[in-house]
Amino acid sequence: MKSKSSIILLALLLTASILSAQNRAPSLYLNYQDDEPGDVIINTLRVASPSPLYTYYCGLLWNGGQDAGGYCGMQEHPAGRNFIFSLWDPITSNDTITADYAHPDTELANFGGEGTGLRSLNFGIGWEANQWYSLVSRAWSTDQQVTYFGYWVFDQYNRIWHHLVTMKYPVPDLKFNTRTSSFIEDWLGNGQEARTVHHQNGWKRKTSDNSWHAFDKSYFDRVYPDAGTTNYIENYDGGVIDNAYYFMTSGGTTMPVTNEDDVLLSLPITATEPGFPAGAIENLLLDAENDILTISWGVVDSLSPQYSYHLRIYDNIQLSGTPLVTLDQIKPHFREATVDISNLTDNQQYFVQFYIRDIFDQESAAIITPFVKGSMSGTDQLHRARGISLFPNPVTDTLNLMFEEIVQHAQVEILDMKGRLISQRKITYAKSMAIPINAPGGLYVLKIHDGTSDKTWRFVKK
Repeated sequence: MKSKSSIILLALLLTASILSAQNRAPSLYLNYQDDEPGDVIINTLRVASPSPLYTYYCGLLWNGGQDAGGYCGMQEHPAGRNFIFSLWDPITSNDTITADYAHPDTELANFGGEGTGLRSLNFGIGWEANQWYSLVSRAWSTDQQVTYFGYWVFDQYNRIWHHLVTMKYPVPDLKFNTRTSSFIEDWLGNGQEARTVHHQNGWKRKTSDNSWHAFDKSYFDRVYPDAGTTNYIENYDGGVIDNAYYFMTSGGTTMPVTNEDDVLLSLPITATEPGFPAGAIENLLLDAENDILTISWGVVDSLSPQYSYHLRIYDNIQLSGTPLVTLDQIKPHFREATVDISNLTDNQQYFVQFYIRDIFDQESAAIITPFVKGSMSGTDQLHRARGISLFPNPVTDTLNLMFEEIVQHAQVEILDMKGRLISQRKITYAKSMAIPINAPGGLYVLKIHDGTSDKTWRFVKK
């Protein structure tokens, strides 16, 4: 069954093909000079207001004519403002593309006119004109059957990441092999209205050495000739503004006063990497029941999203020696896992070290949490800790807190012995947390205020 948005679009396109056969604004491209294959590509877009309907602001286009060819971006769609991610038909396989994960607001469907590859649209998150959004796709393989392609969007204004979809492509070990492009397209035929998009902070991570290639050079190009744009084919412009971002404008009365097409643009970029801060864990919970340890956790949505999660179990708080249990999984959307602990001794205390790596392979601070194997649940074990556990103490880098009960709407402060504030964090809903301690060695005070009382503990920073 076709979705409502697909039916609306089909009807509009049929009407447009009759009434507006030559009235599309010209399609414009930025073709970046990233020649090497990569496993991560990034671009950051801002749509200028006003934004006419039926405009596709493509941020990333890759692998044209190859396996795993596709694109992603933002659309001014008649059903709403959506984020799109699509992969075209496999070339070397007859198997279909499927989804390993889809955001609750992500619609999945086959393309139609461009083949039967898999397309995803997300209208639920939405986007606003004049605001920046970073689009990220990463490719990886975990076996000899498929390549996974994940798609994430970072809302720069609201400081939140969204994981929109992960697709399973039925060919292993694929990468982003071609040069990357961006484009602006009027897919209906309302070229009398101008549309503008900005691009910055574009990158590819090269698989040859894991270094980052900045999109600091790009050919600005126009699709020409194009019979569908006869009436507006000369109405366009593009270039670089204030050495800060690329721009492309198409349609309306626009003229190429900045640049005509087929010109190499340069955008100064002094950074050597994208600069997104490392991901972080919050609210790690354990439940040790007989021979199964269940772990659940959250991640900080304002920091780089989870790519993989990692667990080690030791029999000592120093985490010395070989881990008794090891778990490493690439599952960006997982927030719960079960671990076989049948090889551990009943009624003995163990220590879990848990951390994530984000989609840029930056490692989070680890949380270290004790548990006792047996029939006792993790909640009962925490109750025996008399309210809160702080460890390790002395602390080297990160102080881990475990609460007897879920803490809501509290404030955590780290103070030195003179009462000077070192660090401050808010808790909205948590049973554990990790606090980086960026301070000289010495004695410090942990203070928790829940609106009715203050509680304090002391700990030592090495």
